[in-house]
Amino acid sequence: MDPIWLLLLLPLAAAGGWLMSAHDKSAVSKSSGLPEAYFKGLSFLLNEQPDKALQVFLEVVEVDKETVEMHMALGNLFRRRGEVERATRIHQNLVARSDLDDSLRGLALFELAQDYFKAGLFDRAENLFHELQQVLEYKEQANRFLLQIYDQEKEWRKAIYIAKQLDQFVEQDFSQTIAHYYCELAEKAITESNIQDAEKHLKSAFRHDARCIRAVIQSGRLAAMHGNHTNAIAIWRGLAYWAPQAMGEVVGHVSSSYAALNDEPSFRKFLESALEKNSDPRIVAMLVELTHKNDGREAGQALMLNLVRKHPSLESMYQLVKNHEQNVTPSRQDKDFLLLADLLAEVVEMGRNYHCRQCGFQSNSLHWQCPGCKGWGTVQRQIGNKLISPAAAVGW
Repeated sequence: MDPIWLLLLLPLAAAGGWLMSAHDKSAVSKSSGLPEAYFKGLSFLLNEQPDKALQVFLEVVEVDKETVEMHMALGNLFRRRGEVERATRIHQNLVARSDLDDSLRGLALFELAQDYFKAGLFDRAENLFHELQQVLEYKEQANRFLLQIYDQEKEWRKAIYIAKQLDQFVEQDFSQTIAHYYCELAEKAITESNIQDAEKHLKSAFRHDARCIRAVIQSGRLAAMHGNHTNAIAIWRGLAYWAPQAMGEVVGHVSSSYAALNDEPSFRKFLESALEKNSDPRIVAMLVELTHKNDGREAGQALMLNLVRKHPSLESMYQLVKNHEQNVTPSRQDKDFLLLADLLAEVVEMGRNYHCRQCGFQSNSLHWQCPGCKGWGTVQRQIGNKLISPAAAVGW
């Protein structure tokens, strides 16, 4: 049976019992209108006429805690069923009443705010949740909804303010989330070439999370933008000591900075050192490419084969076959390699190298905020059957 029928039948049964046990006929007569109206509404629902049923229920609301709460519950069921417009009508009708006591009015406002939130009417929801911030009973829930709104609307400054408020009176730690919000502000400033603001935001990020991987990566980018590539490399190299899992995320930046310094030998040493701690195929590919360029095709292929044996994965195998394909004269055997390369390419492209440890969302690229559960810093890189999180070393 649909929960909505149970919801309606339970109070009706209670009302019926009360009516049968009442001795005062005038009281029975006075109260009998309400059950009859509810039975009428129930009849409409059973005949799949929810709008008519809704109208009946709206017309018979009495200033009684039980009947008002029943309407609240009915509105909640409509909202959970995706019928947000009907839920909103019920809760708006209750909020509009001038004879509700403070507790019932607060509950009605909270339910209506959730209706607006579910419908994507964030401006209306925001106004109501701000009002509910002043009600102790709803303070935490209102702030959590406001944080979701500002997060979705990318209003990072407001999100930071609300997260700091929550951090003060709930047990959950919001420091890493706040650090990511500052990183979002820093990213916007970098895009706008506002280096001074970007540096300010990154300092704030580090104050909340001293080992924020994202802030480290951005700090290196800022140094490189200043032309200080030596400092940028030093910043990124620091990850090898306390978060080696993140080395694959910065290897492209490191490559560009070493190229700007025209220091290829040092870049090779960097790759060899990084590979000892992280077998990310991006590091493998760059080291093989550098070896091929300087020491010849055979040396590059030998290194690649050795690395594939040491760190087997589909990605590294694909790089091996691709390297072979690009450096031999086509023959029948090599055509087989070409076919294998194509098949491996499809598998690699179809693969999902990043997984969210909270909701299981899969992606081909790193997301600092999981698109699935909206958690910050929860996405991990997977190589083979092993999950490698850029933040694993710092307990994200």
